[in-house]
Amino acid sequence: MANFKEELEKIQAFVFDVDGVFTDCTIDIDAEGELYRRFNVRDGLAVVRAIEKGYPIAIISGSRGKQLQRRMESLGIRYIYLEKMSKTESVRNFSERAGVPLENILYMGDDYPDIEPMRMVGLSVAPADAADDVRAIARYVSKFTGGAGCVRDAIEQVLRVHNHWFVY
Repeated sequence: MANFKEELEKIQAFVFDVDGVFTDCTIDIDAEGELYRRFNVRDGLAVVRAIEKGYPIAIISGSRGKQLQRRMESLGIRYIYLEKMSKTESVRNFSERAGVPLENILYMGDDYPDIEPMRMVGLSVAPADAADDVRAIARYVSKFTGGAGCVRDAIEQVLRVHNHWFVY
């Protein structure tokens, strides 16, 4: 098995689950049934930096929401897969559309629907508060929880090994 730095060096794209990764797993629902989530601004900064440096990013969620779509689009994410129950199919589609082989993709997930896509990519990552079985198969478990900086942690590590982070 390659050392962790070598695994980071091969990453060219990112895929993130939303609930439990970009968020703390809580969802508010208004009277009209619209879903609302809270997002970490530091995670957003890392996403913007990665996109500026040419890394394709996808989000995959079995959920929906106009607010979610708007937030991801505002960060510059072009590959948005909402209401997708087959995350493996979405990861394959992203790989083809972005032109990045599966072995060069980092996937971060927090719960059981993420296990199969985590197994099919080059680097699997989980937030600190992910489900036990997810943490067990993750190559790296962030010290940060979902919605509290785990996305930034994953992106920053990859960008640093490529000298693409803000400070070298």
